Parts: sequence; structure tokens; C-alpha cells
Amino acid sequence: MSTAPRSVVQQTRETLDRIERLNPAINAMIRAMPDEAMQAAEALDEAAAQGEYRGLLHGMTISIKDNVDVAGVPTTAASGMLRDNVASSNAFVVDRLVRNGAVIVGKANLHEWVFGPTSQSLHFGPVRNPWNTGHIAGGSSGGSGASVAAGMCVGSIGSDTAGSIRLPASFNGVAGLRPTVGRISSSGALPVSPPFDTLGPLARRVSDVARIFAAIAGHDPADPISVDRPVPNFLATLNEPVKGLRVGIMRRWFFDDLDPEIAAAMERAIEVFRRLGVEFVDIDLVEPENAQQNLSFTMIPADAMRLHAERIAERGGDYGADVLMRMRLGEKVSGVQYAHAMRWMENWRHRLRGTFKGLDAILSPTTPATAPASDGLDFGEAIRRIPRLSCVWPIAGIPSLAVPCGFTSQNLPMSLELAGAWFDEPTVLRLGHAFQSATDHHLRTAPGTDA
Repeated sequence: MSTAPRSVVQQTRETLDRIERLNPAINAMIRAMPDEAMQAAEALDEAAAQGEYRGLLHGMTISIKDNVDVAGVPTTAASGMLRDNVASSNAFVVDRLVRNGAVIVGKANLHEWVFGPTSQSLHFGPVRNPWNTGHIAGGSSGGSGASVAAGMCVGSIGSDTAGSIRLPASFNGVAGLRPTVGRISSSGALPVSPPFDTLGPLARRVSDVARIFAAIAGHDPADPISVDRPVPNFLATLNEPVKGLRVGIMRRWFFDDLDPEIAAAMERAIEVFRRLGVEFVDIDLVEPENAQQNLSFTMIPADAMRLHAERIAERGGDYGADVLMRMRLGEKVSGVQYAHAMRWMENWRHRLRGTFKGLDAILSPTTPATAPASDGLDFGEAIRRIPRLSCVWPIAGIPSLAVPCGFTSQNLPMSLELAGAWFDEPTVLRLGHAFQSATDHHLRTAPGTDA
């Protein structure tokens, strides 16, 4: 006997119950939005009763990183200074989500001022990893990753400047897409470094990541970085075989100094792709190790300090010590150093343009290690170690997708990353979806989060 599908109201109520039950331990959400969510769910069920379905995401529960505006709700960026910063209108992506039938269930916690890989906040407390609450959830979109992993929502919107979607995706065992810069509008989102900032989706399943991406991608005339380029109907080809696709691997540096269990998981993942018919090609990108210094320790701190200089001068004591330390790095960046980083970036992008002429994607680990324990974590070491691999694609502006690829003996998630050419999100999503169709890592649930 078949069971009738649950209504959007039922699904939303169950989701809100999970948030109420699990959030005190995980702290993934700064603010739940039960009244707004239930109102949206009721409207969707009423529409469905009339035979009307509201788009790609009809009934999908989604959390929004709290640097992105939702009308009538504070946008805090996990800073006490913005507790009363109530948004007057929706961000571009939130309008797109609502128009496509999403149910916004709350605002996700993050690293203070969107500026750190550990998702700690002096004002709202740290995000804890659902797989082991003694470990960090990654950042800065830690609440987005943890809320998806804990079943507090099906999908989430995060932001990524140098790894802030993909690091939490890796540490929380979910998928996360950093799109091409300009493909998704950042209008209505608090920035860090506008030339490198982008919003993007997280979900357990790459197929859900793809649906959310399809709903929110597109040109926004109000965003000076938004690119006016049509978004293809790639969902129609998401299930196409990946046989014959050429994927590059650079083993030097990308595969150096990995946690041994991640190294073994990567080899298993490569074999899965081989069985799917993917052809692997050895490549040499020459100097990817310089990306982190040029992006994370030169251009981004300088851009962030420019945005925060006046507020720091007036209220420096209201910043967390870790965030203030990173901001202050930007004061020391000279014009010559910034120009040097820009020249390196231009050469890096030129090299990748040549590389992608013969490749469909590049495969690498997302992070060199699993989520570290929060106790005794050295923040200075963390900002170098955690994003060691994640800066190489943002400085190029190209899309990349983190996909779960296994669990350690301590039951902590591991992740691979697929990078593609500019605006070729469809190919990395197709590869990620094919991998998930052949594996079950994304189907595991964190302890204590089952219904």
C-alpha cells in the first residue's frame, strides 16, 4: 500500500522540530524563522491543492547564512554590532529561492564578519560539528554546512571567498558549490572581498545543489560583478554518463601532506570515477602553493580592512580577537604587494585557461585533514592549514564543487573537490552527481540527528 507524500506543512514542521531539538548542541542557527516558514509552507500546500507548483524548489527547506538579507529579519554576520540590523528587503538570491518555492527556515551561524575557517563568534558562539560536537564545523559558512548535515534543512545558502562553502561542506559531509564569480548575484550580502566573494548552495545531494544553483543563478543588473550570460538548462543533462570526460590530477602539492585516511579515500574515489569511464590526465599547474599567500594573506585582508577600517577605528574592541588579527593583516599590505598578487593572479588564470582546453575538470582533495578538535585549536595555524588547498580556485574565479568521499575511522567526513572552467558548473555538477550515484557516503547521518 503506497503512502501519500507528506505535505510541505508536515515537512516544514518536522524540520522546525529538529532545529528546536538539535540546535542547542550544534548552534548551527542564529535564528529560526518558524512563523515565516509555516506561513510559506501553508501557501505552497494551498497552491499545490490547486494544481500549482511554485518552481524547482517547491517545499524545499533552506537555511540562509546570516550575512545574506532576508526581509524583516536581522542580518548580523555573527557580530554583536549588527544585532539590530534588520533587512528592509530580500537579497537577490532569497527572492529567487522564494519565487521557486523554497521555505526559508532560519539564518545560519557563521564565523564573525564572514572572516574565518572555524565558525567561531565572540557574540553568538561557535558552530559545532554534528558528527562530533568537540570538532569545528569549518567556516565561514559553518552553520550552513552543519544545518544541512544535521537535517535542519535540505539545503543552505553560504558564501565563499577563499573556501567558506567548500570547507564546511568537507567537514560536515555534505556537497557545496562555489560557482564562477559573477554567476550568482551577491546583492544583499555583506561582503569580505567583492572581487572574490560569491554565494552558493550546500546540500547532501549534488542533485539538490544543482537544483538550488539553477534557481538562483543569473544576471542581476544591480550587482556590478554579476555577469550577463545565459544559464543553460543543465538539469536536463545532469544524469548523462560521464564516460569519456577528461579529469586532470596534479599529485605534487595537492596530494602532499594529506591525512593518510584522506589520501586513501582519494585513491578509492579515483577508482570509482575510472569505473564510470572518466579518463585521468596528469597535469602540472607549476605553483598552486602561492595562491594562498596572494589571496588569503594579501588581497583579501587588504580588501576586508578597507571595508572595516572606520568601524575598527571606532569600535575595535567589539571585534573578536581572531577577526581583528586577520583584519589588521590588511593594514600591512602595500600597494606593491597587492599589485604583485594581482600579476600572479593574472598569470594563474592564463595558465588555467590553457589547461582547461584539454580537460573537463580537475580533481583534488577539498581539505588536507578532517575537522580538527576545537579545544586547543591555534587560530593562526588553522587559517594556514585548513584552507591550504581551497584558495587555488577562488583566485582564478572558477567553479568548484566539494563532494563527500568517505569517513575516517573516527567517523569524521572526508571530501573531494572538482574544479571546472569558467561558467562550466554543469560539468562539475554532472561529475559530482555521477560519483554520488555510485557511492553512498552522502546517505549517512550524523549520530543523534536521526528523526
